[in-house]
Parts: sequence; C-alpha cells; structure tokens
Amino acid sequence: MINYLIVYIPQAVLNELSVPYKPKAREITEWANGKVIPVKNQSVITALSMNLDPGESEAMALYWETGADFLLIDEKRGRIIAQRNNIRTIGTLSILLSSKQRGFITLVKPFLELLAENGFRISDILYQQILNRAGEL
Repeated sequence: MINYLIVYIPQAVLNELSVPYKPKAREITEWANGKVIPVKNQSVITALSMNLDPGESEAMALYWETGADFLLIDEKRGRIIAQRNNIRTIGTLSILLSSKQRGFITLVKPFLELLAENGFRISDILYQQILNRAGEL
C-alpha cells in the first residue's frame, strides 16, 4: 500500500485555486510551493483547450509529461475526455474517503463544507452518499 503522494500542479490550476477572494487561497498558495511544474507541450494544451478549461488542459498535458499514476479531476466533461484518452482519474471525494479510511483525517464533512465554500458543486444526494460511506450520518 502506498502511504504517500507526490503532487504536481500546473500553473493554470494554481491560478484557479489561489484567487484571493476564495477561502484558504493563501494557504493553498503556500502548500503548492515547489509543486508547480511548467507544462512543456503547448500543442497538447491548445488541442485540449478546445473542449476544456486551461487548468484541465494543462493538468492532462502534465499527466502525460510526468507519467503520473492518476489525474485528479472532478469536472464531468474533463473526466470523460480524460478517460477517452486512457488517463486514470481520481476525484476529490474519493481522495477524502480514502484519507478517512487510512486515518489521515478523522472527518470528511468539514472538508465537504470547505469545498462548497469554494464553489465545488455537489448534489444533495451525493453529499449524503459520501457522508454515509464515511460513516458520518
């Protein structure tokens, strides 16, 4: 079992996450220090950006460039395009559940609330399913 992660972040994703008005923007910027990797293949980004936003486009290009194990992506359209391109994906909610199961966090709910404060959309049904799977209902 792998108990650690190496995280790479393209600049466009950091730009999306570190908008000053968002809660925890400063903390995210500090956390990302040393994890931002420039994407080299601009032609891949250009091709992907026809259907994806800049962060998703750069993240997929970086996945290929680094030989990553997974691409963290939550947007439905992005996940579909990634899977069509044989990119192994994982979502934020899966990471939260796994983190709780492995004892890295004690509760999922505070993180779900923080995500919601930052514009992460999750249906009421999925919210309840995640809390149920986490044993927090």
